[in-house]
Amino acid sequence: MDPVTHGVIGLAISAFNGDPVSLSNPISIGCAIGAMAPDIDVVVRIFKDDFHYLKHHRGFSHSLPSLLALSGIITLGLGRFYGDVNYLSLFIWTFIGAFSHTFFDILNSYGAKLLAPFTEKKFKANLLMLYDPVISILCILLIVNRRVSSVFLTAISGIFIMYLAGRYWMRKRAEKIVEKYYSSGYKLIKIDILPALMAFHKWDFVVDTNSHSIVGQVNLFNKKINVRKKFKKPKEEIVKLFNRTNVGRYFSSFSPIFHITQDHEQGNLVLKSIDLRYYLKNNFMHHATVVYDEQMNLIHSFFQPYNVNKYIPVTEEI
Repeated sequence: MDPVTHGVIGLAISAFNGDPVSLSNPISIGCAIGAMAPDIDVVVRIFKDDFHYLKHHRGFSHSLPSLLALSGIITLGLGRFYGDVNYLSLFIWTFIGAFSHTFFDILNSYGAKLLAPFTEKKFKANLLMLYDPVISILCILLIVNRRVSSVFLTAISGIFIMYLAGRYWMRKRAEKIVEKYYSSGYKLIKIDILPALMAFHKWDFVVDTNSHSIVGQVNLFNKKINVRKKFKKPKEEIVKLFNRTNVGRYFSSFSPIFHITQDHEQGNLVLKSIDLRYYLKNNFMHHATVVYDEQMNLIHSFFQPYNVNKYIPVTEEI
């Protein structure tokens, strides 16, 4: 989700304080700013490049220690601006807003490192799209309602919980459709189901078999399977060659679902890795390339974020 959407969610959450959402209410502002604050890691993109940005994105700035620190800084700043405030109450609601950012990031397919630096694991639920219209509608209802009541807040909470349960059911339904479709022709190892980037009723999938990686999308309305790409799995030595480089180690940690292709160009071995999670405008979003000479000496390695034609050199010293 983008920072503006996170801010809207923070504003909406502040309604649970019992007062209408208002710019004159420091709790509303604290929740909103807190909900946007974890994306402060965007500064890496300003001073570095997309390689370093994606390496740190949704990392420590989205973790519990950082959420507590950011909430404290925001609380102190708002306290000085608004004057007479209850600092403890303001801190708690600002932290709730900040925590909502990581929580909603975990609900989509990219995830977030909630427990960094204690673990580098990214938690992800694969339930929500990058932009979710139902969440937006619920937030708008909370923001515009001027008569906050326990009945209204309970109803919104109940709808939200049922919606997440419904999305979970949709994901499991998509998994069953895909499994049934491929189980007769392949030995299935793993099926990853991810929410489509935009379409509410469609789910992306990556099927890992003993011989191929198959990427596609399933429509829950008509159970139609749309195959985007089918890759023959590389040999183990090719995977090891790619993973022994810095960009290889980074890419394998960056994307839990990727494929490696090999080619020969002017006597050089060219290995290209593809992040199979995100497919947009007839191409995958993130790539990496490693080039070896005939003696298996590393010549070049590149990270290609967002565009296959964008090359960021990655050295072995990083």
